[in-house]
Amino acid sequence: MSAHRDRADRLRGWVSRFAGLPVAVLGDLVADEFVFGDIQRVSREAPVLILDEKRRVLAPGGAANSVANLRALGARPRPVGIVGRDESGDDLVACLRDQDVSTAGLVRDSSYATPTKSRILAGGIHTRRQQVVRIDRGRAHGRLAGALERKISAKLSGSLQGSRGLLVADYGYGAAAPRPGLLSKLRRLVASGAPVTIDSRARVVDFRGMTVCSPNQEELESALGGDAVSDRSLAAAGKALLRRTGNRAVLVTRGAKGMTLFERRRKPHTIPAYGAEEVADVTGAGDTVIATLTLSLIAGSDMRDAATLANYAAGIVVQKMGTATVSPQELVAAIDADHAA
Repeated sequence: MSAHRDRADRLRGWVSRFAGLPVAVLGDLVADEFVFGDIQRVSREAPVLILDEKRRVLAPGGAANSVANLRALGARPRPVGIVGRDESGDDLVACLRDQDVSTAGLVRDSSYATPTKSRILAGGIHTRRQQVVRIDRGRAHGRLAGALERKISAKLSGSLQGSRGLLVADYGYGAAAPRPGLLSKLRRLVASGAPVTIDSRARVVDFRGMTVCSPNQEELESALGGDAVSDRSLAAAGKALLRRTGNRAVLVTRGAKGMTLFERRRKPHTIPAYGAEEVADVTGAGDTVIATLTLSLIAGSDMRDAATLANYAAGIVVQKMGTATVSPQELVAAIDADHAA
């Protein structure tokens, strides 16, 4: 019982250190748009619903959602990336500023279309709205033009000054492409003792020598050649990715099956999923995980405590609709509930 209580105290202690921590975030900023409508009838033109639009909500997505989660947890995020000179870009920048996040590290460029994901949610007066379709805008570049990469690199150098660590969110739009110059800079940061965490949709293996990466199971399978990973083969797959990346750790997120942490010279550590079994929305849950993991490491926690806090955050955020965030108070409440027995 004493060890149980001590662990809860330790976890609460990490959360109490989140406030004011400066964190650089390099990545692809995405505008998440939610369009809510009431179902009027089925169209005579095609077997589709006709919706009466009631409201639109824009939320930070992709790397911007990681930024929003860091801010909600009390940190001082310093985002670095590119945003187009378009309506989505204007709305996204305004949204970050409304959250008291500095946008000095963002490059604005008219040749770049801000990635936008529009989710259409339909429902009736007495029913909860459900997502019926998603429309994506903005082209995945892989890598940006050299001039834009240099501008982003300069912005990153500025944002790293005074930051305690770096979160990299690579969605494939180019801002966080694993080019040699960037990778060298990241490895120097790791060597200096600053945590560098990686959330990459398709290029996690290219970010070698980092502190930790957080692929979901699909991303793990893709990184290892596409073969399905079962419960039985998970341990071998996680260890293989740990070897290939040379990272200090790999945290594999598995939805309702929780998370499994792989570290050098330690046995895999599985953390059961936290929270109710019914999930409201998984949109952006991975961004919440990497933000909480990063901030915990910067606060001084070891990898297992950081993964535990990230697991709590994931369990909380999937109970919320849309692209959501988690507060320090919610994390502390989760710690208390989980250690009440």
